[in-house]
Amino acid sequence: MRFGVLVVLVLSVLDPLSARINQQSAGHSDDRQVAAGRMTKGTCYHSNHFNFTYRLPHRFIDRTEHLKNQFRALRNYHADTSTFILLYAAERSKENADPKDWILIQIDALSRYKFGPMAKNYTGGTEKDYLHDQITKAYTSAGEDLLQEGTEVSVSGKNFFRAEYIQHTPTSGYRTVMLTFRNGYALSWTFFAQSKAKADLMASSIQHLVIAE
Repeated sequence: MRFGVLVVLVLSVLDPLSARINQQSAGHSDDRQVAAGRMTKGTCYHSNHFNFTYRLPHRFIDRTEHLKNQFRALRNYHADTSTFILLYAAERSKENADPKDWILIQIDALSRYKFGPMAKNYTGGTEKDYLHDQITKAYTSAGEDLLQEGTEVSVSGKNFFRAEYIQHTPTSGYRTVMLTFRNGYALSWTFFAQSKAKADLMASSIQHLVIAE
């Protein structure tokens, strides 16, 4: 599988947010600074704005800039599409083959939803509503199967909400989303794997997350 095919696969995860962001984000240049982060010790990702550190699972490596460069080359996507990607990490593959299992951390400004005909205020602990309205509805409308939605999980003293899906195209696999609100953004982890057991194992790495006040 060439990397171009992998980009299409990752875009299938990003589409529910990217379509809205492309339509609404012309004035949100600050997102680029908000999304800035760095790898530490080669295995940990740190975000200054959201003040968290996340340790990658074994054999996963940072491929964020490589993925963003692929997005920038796509004519049909807004120039700032890549700004809401915090981290893309893929499992190290053999013989330069494209990875099949990967992790995506992304953000979405909750202020985007305050205006317009479908406006909704997502402040005040409405993560479950956001998960249902902005992620699950988009995926199921695209033909995905919902396995479960809205399970509450405590991570580093914060409440996260979990949903699981089966993706059929362009490549079949299992996806787990872990989401919380922080600093006015929906902050989410997406874990994609070829098997549910592997997706569950990858999602367990969220317990390595450390969020400071």
